[in-house]
Amino acid sequence: MLALLPMLGAAACTGRPESVLTRLPQFPAFVHQNAASIALFRDADAGARETPASADRIGRLGMTYHAYRFSDEARRSYEVARELAPDEYRWIYYQAFLEKSVFDFSAAESLFRRALDFDPDSAEVWAELGDLYLSWNRPDDAVESLTRALALDPTQPLAALGQARLALRTEDWTGAVALLTPVLDGHPRLSLAHKYLAQAYDNLGRGDDADRHRSLGDYGSAIETPLMRELHELSIAAILEGDDPSGAPALMQEKCTRCHTSVRIEETQRDRRWWAGTVRRMQREAGWAWLSDDQAASVVDYLATREAAPASR
Repeated sequence: MLALLPMLGAAACTGRPESVLTRLPQFPAFVHQNAASIALFRDADAGARETPASADRIGRLGMTYHAYRFSDEARRSYEVARELAPDEYRWIYYQAFLEKSVFDFSAAESLFRRALDFDPDSAEVWAELGDLYLSWNRPDDAVESLTRALALDPTQPLAALGQARLALRTEDWTGAVALLTPVLDGHPRLSLAHKYLAQAYDNLGRGDDADRHRSLGDYGSAIETPLMRELHELSIAAILEGDDPSGAPALMQEKCTRCHTSVRIEETQRDRRWWAGTVRRMQREAGWAWLSDDQAASVVDYLATREAAPASR
C-alpha cells in the first residue's frame, strides 16, 4: 500500500482529464476578430480538449489567447499547462510576460524568479526582471538585476536600455551613450535606444547626432525574443489575405500615422508577411478595438500589392 502512494501523488499532480477540461477557458466574445482568427482559436481549443493530458497543446492554447491579448483565458491555460508539466520552461516564461503586461508585478516577479531557477545565467530573464523593477519603482533591485544581465551579456538590449534610463535620470549623458552605442550594432532599429541617445546628445551639445537618432527613433522597432516571436507569429496568417483594400488608404491616414508619417510608409516596400507582422504589432500595442482584423487584413493587402512609386513630399 505504501508503495502506491508516490504513484497516487503523481496522478493527483497531473490531474484527471475531466478535471482539466472543466478548467480550460470558454470562448470569449469575438468582436474584432475575423473568421480566420476565430478558426485558429477553435483549432487550438479542439486540440487541447482532445488531449487534456497534453501540456503542450494546452500551453499552445494559452499562446493563442496571449497573442490576441485575451489575458484571463491565456492565464488559465498557462496555469493548467504548468501543473501538467511543472518543469517546462516555456509556460513559466510566457505567463511571466503575461503578468508583467497586465501589471501584476508580484506574480511576474515570482514567475521570472522561477524561470531563473531553470536558467540562472539567462541575461534575458535578468533583464526582464530588472525592467519589471523599473516599472515597479524599485530602482535598487532594478540596478542589481540589470547589472547581472549586462555582466552575462554586455549588449543585452533590454538591460542596456534599463541602465541607460537610470543614467539619464542622473544626467550621466556619456554613460548612456557608452551603454547604447554598441547595442545598436546588433539592433539598429531599436526605437528606445535612438530616443535615449537623442536625449543624451542634446544634453552633450551634439545637435546633429541628436537629430539623427531622433529621426531613427520615430521608425524603429521593439525587442522581440525568439520565444515571444513564436507567440506573436501565431496570429499573422489570419490577416495575410484581405477582401477589399480600397478603404486601406483612409484607414492608414487615421490609424498608421499615429506612429509613422505617410511618407515613411509610402517609401517602405516589403513582402506581405512582413507587413502582416508589422500591423499585428500595431494591434498588440493599441488593441483590436482600435484596428480590427478585417481592417488589418485590408491594410496588409494594400501595402503588399501597391505599386512602388516615389513618395510625394
